[in-house]
Amino acid sequence: MSTRTRIRRTAALLAALALAVPLAATAPGAATAAPPLPRDTEEVVDGVNVPWDVDFLPDGRMLVTERVGRIRIFESGVPGAARTGTVTVPDMDPNGEGGLMGLAVDVDFAENRHVYVCATRSYPGSGGAVNEVLRYTVGSQRWSAPRVILGDMAAVGSHNGCAVQMDESGLLWVSMGDARDLAAPQDRHSLNGKILRVTRDGEVPTDARGNPLNPVIEDENGVGSVDQVYTMGHRNPQGIAFEPGTGRVYSVEHGPSNDDEVNLLVPGANYGWPCVTGEDNDPYRPDVDGCTEEGADLDPDDFVAAAWGSGPTTVGTSGGSFARGDQWGDWEGDLFVSALAVDKGETVLRFDVGADGSLGDPQRLWSQEHDRLRGSVPGPGGSLYLTTSNGPDQVLRVAPSRPTVSRVAGADRYEVAAAVSADAHPSGADEVIVATGARFPDALAGSALGGREDAPVLLTRPGELPDSTRTELERLSPERITVLGGSASVSDEVLEELRDLAGTVERVGGADRYTVAARIANRRYERGVDAVFIASGETFPDALAAGPAAAVNGAPLLLVRRNSLPPVTAETLRVLQPKRIYVLGGTATISNATSNAIRPFAGAPRTRLSGPDRYAVAREVAREFWETSDVAIASGQTFPDGLTLGAAAGAQGEPLLLSRSGGVPRSTGQQVIRLAADDVTMAGGTASLGPEVVTDLRRLVGLP
Repeated sequence: MSTRTRIRRTAALLAALALAVPLAATAPGAATAAPPLPRDTEEVVDGVNVPWDVDFLPDGRMLVTERVGRIRIFESGVPGAARTGTVTVPDMDPNGEGGLMGLAVDVDFAENRHVYVCATRSYPGSGGAVNEVLRYTVGSQRWSAPRVILGDMAAVGSHNGCAVQMDESGLLWVSMGDARDLAAPQDRHSLNGKILRVTRDGEVPTDARGNPLNPVIEDENGVGSVDQVYTMGHRNPQGIAFEPGTGRVYSVEHGPSNDDEVNLLVPGANYGWPCVTGEDNDPYRPDVDGCTEEGADLDPDDFVAAAWGSGPTTVGTSGGSFARGDQWGDWEGDLFVSALAVDKGETVLRFDVGADGSLGDPQRLWSQEHDRLRGSVPGPGGSLYLTTSNGPDQVLRVAPSRPTVSRVAGADRYEVAAAVSADAHPSGADEVIVATGARFPDALAGSALGGREDAPVLLTRPGELPDSTRTELERLSPERITVLGGSASVSDEVLEELRDLAGTVERVGGADRYTVAARIANRRYERGVDAVFIASGETFPDALAAGPAAAVNGAPLLLVRRNSLPPVTAETLRVLQPKRIYVLGGTATISNATSNAIRPFAGAPRTRLSGPDRYAVAREVAREFWETSDVAIASGQTFPDGLTLGAAAGAQGEPLLLSRSGGVPRSTGQQVIRLAADDVTMAGGTASLGPEVVTDLRRLVGLP
């Protein structure tokens, strides 16, 4: 697994970082100088025409928007990747700084296959140039015609904004510039000069009762902003960045001839343009309508100040993204902002982000090395992708480390389990869990326990201890062996063999799979646990995905039937009194009636993690509990490899994602990219995970 290699990489990276210490801070808001970034910077593609934004499909293909109106499709984000297609956006109006700009792949692309762009267009009936958000549906052979989901936004040759991002809840965030209309940012009836938040259909997001989720920003007369608006008072916001793990959202904005800004977005906030500007809310054009109440003087405290401003000069801040993954060492979680004003000496600014969201003085990277940089996008393997704006242009990749895709395999499931154990526990283990490899029911709950206790899971035949299992037990030299299942699963003869290999051997058995899981929970977990995970005992995939998540939450895994809550499970819930319950799978796996029967035992609302198939359920588990992580991959079609790898993944704090034997499903691929995984461990031979899976995974972490 990844922990040992990660320690070596981090140590080397920290040594390199010592060469990039910023100089003493200069004037407030100014960037501090530094040597070039001590990492591999590679040209991915060349000869693109003003590439504005980059994103990735779940199969690893790279999309690039060109301002002239083309979406370029490349086979991957690996240097030298071939271009495989082009989508031409109709009715483009790329006048001045307008054209095809922001780009976002839907977080649920596996189900809906949607891609969104923000573009300046002009066509009969549009009334001239307009900015619009368009939605495409990507077919197996071709893309659909675009559908306008958000329009009525003024456009001119500059100040268009037009960044578009989608958060993990499926809401679209759109930045819209003032279109050189100074009154628009303070006009609550206008969408210009705003940050907008809408649904996939461009509608106003609402709660379960139909109430708008966006704040209403009222003026002194009680006139509120239109419902698509999240914040107002923006000039030309060209970047939107989500900070992993915090829910914080930042916008990156061009100032006039001074005070470029990075803003921490607060719901319903007014950032003051054109009334004030910068970190200190310095007055700029207080005479513009909306800046003051009638007859009153300007009050800078009416507006939210920038988290960072460039001060008396401009650096041309444009795109922004956060460094994802601990392969970045001390820079993990830092904000990287690209800049266009190369004559000022900046091309990328790196910001430390405080616990409260505040930004320190930036460090200047690649001073003038790549001239004008526009986009700043996270990509496969946690790499940072940058676009130039010099003509002709490139897409660049900054790779903090070289990713790995490794396979742990063996001649059969017993050898695979032993190999996973040896890889994850090179120095032995205090406890080992032994379960039958012949069938899944008794073993399902063992993965969660093994992950929590850092105990490998080994497999046995019901009546015979395999040589590979015995050899690994001898090497591990455990003090304790916990055997799951009754004598039909692990015979008494095998139990006696195990007694020769550990000081304590305990059997956790029962009349059925539900009782075995319940007894594990009752013996090894305390009353008042933070959470309990509930999965089907009639099928295995959802329980496999739940194992590492339960482990990192210190939670037991209990089993239910689709249409009933077994009495032993109900009694265990009553005894444990968990603070939260997670139900794994859709209603085809665990019915609403069964889920409702669990309700009296939850001290907090139940959370159902579901999807259209087993791969999507594993994706939802990863979404719920991980922001960045390396990844373990096992077959979603057989249980043994996922059971043993899941315990190792849980012990190392990693999610388990599932794959088909012939290729990585889209829902799995999208999570590998989102998690910024640069170390992927597969368990099983080519019969479980074929060579196509390796090819797919290499592309998804940015390897050729």
